[in-house]
Amino acid sequence: MNASLATPLETTAFEAELEAAKSFDTSPHLTVIDGSQSSKPNQSLHSAVFKTLGAVNAAILGVFWWTFRGDGEALFMIAVSAIYLAAYLGTPYIMNRAAKIDGQQTKSYYHFLREPFETWTGVITGREALLQVILIPSAILIAVIGMSFIIGASH
Repeated sequence: MNASLATPLETTAFEAELEAAKSFDTSPHLTVIDGSQSSKPNQSLHSAVFKTLGAVNAAILGVFWWTFRGDGEALFMIAVSAIYLAAYLGTPYIMNRAAKIDGQQTKSYYHFLREPFETWTGVITGREALLQVILIPSAILIAVIGMSFIIGASH
């Protein structure tokens, strides 16, 4: 057996690609945050975010109602789900009212979307916070609409 040492790999082509990549603009592209309103990040969501979340969830229940409008048992389950939705969205509202926290936003929705918003993992924009809140319910709404079409086509 010939136990020769491994020859080094030719890396000049790879190094040339790395050098070429360095010539491009490699600075991170950050979202511009409008800091003219305040320097401290928001720590509470704008009320319009909750309204949007409620509208998406109500639309899910509406699609379920439209899909199963002839079945009394299914409509009863949808009614129970609507009660749970009211409790899910109403509890924070009632708690804020009981604590006398002013629910009126001093900033417009447009400014909230552009300003920084503080999360556990860092600071993001209000638009990104809105996206994090409604992304999953919106995906569920799209899936429910697709299932409704499939159920409608099978009958």
